Amino acid sequence: MIFDEDLKYKITVENLFAKYKSNKILNGVSFEVLQGDLICLCGPNGCGKSTLLSVLAAVNDNDLECQNFPQIQTIEKTGNIKESIFIKDLKRKDCAKIISYMGQNENSIWNFSVYDVILSGRFAYSKNGSYSKEDFLIVDEIIEELNLGELKNRSVHNLSGGEFQKVRIARSLAQTPKFMLLDEPAASLDFVFEPKLMELLKNIAKSKNIGIVLSIHNVNQIENFADKVIMLPKGQKNVFGNVKDVLNEENLKLTFGVDFVCKEIKSFQLLQ
Repeated sequence: MIFDEDLKYKITVENLFAKYKSNKILNGVSFEVLQGDLICLCGPNGCGKSTLLSVLAAVNDNDLECQNFPQIQTIEKTGNIKESIFIKDLKRKDCAKIISYMGQNENSIWNFSVYDVILSGRFAYSKNGSYSKEDFLIVDEIIEELNLGELKNRSVHNLSGGEFQKVRIARSLAQTPKFMLLDEPAASLDFVFEPKLMELLKNIAKSKNIGIVLSIHNVNQIENFADKVIMLPKGQKNVFGNVKDVLNEENLKLTFGVDFVCKEIKSFQLLQ
């Protein structure tokens, strides 16, 4: 894969199917992710959100059968596609330089400091496990940008849920990726921290030109922060597009199987 700062990158998913034995999980999913996009992925439990993100990151279970794997494409200034490659065919370190993946659950069994956890995001760039001056500089800059200075020497075992999520995001940023895939980063966070996290991610997408795809349950946060949305009805083709075009009562009912009503601007509520 060509690494060139003058090139733009795009993730392309066309008619993706995935199943575990006879259990179909993804049924003809199609969308694209451009650098700078903040895309929210929503759907009911069991619709395949986590599976989709893991396939995009090429870390899916070996028992998962897929057709039409996602591709990474490089785009020239003219708009022409220079190179396409299936994400699954990238070497692991090359993939980590393009895509960072943050799974849903993580518990560190080691008593690492916050600084060391963030530094581990530079592993793909390390040589024989040794980090360079540039690696440390990048980590220092990220810690400053995310206001983690007071936490950097603290054990990750002594962080709140919100603090730990912020550290995990910092580690993802340390990979200096073109794309970030986040599986329910707002899960278990209180209603005060959730919008702060979404605001942080939106700022990252725009200021660093990183395409972000994250799964989320709170429909109103999608309306407030996302550029685009992937709606994933269980066992059906997805709906994809700009938030203002596709986040409506009709598609919400299609996706979740229940009625929603728009109570006011930028506020959706289950219809009782």
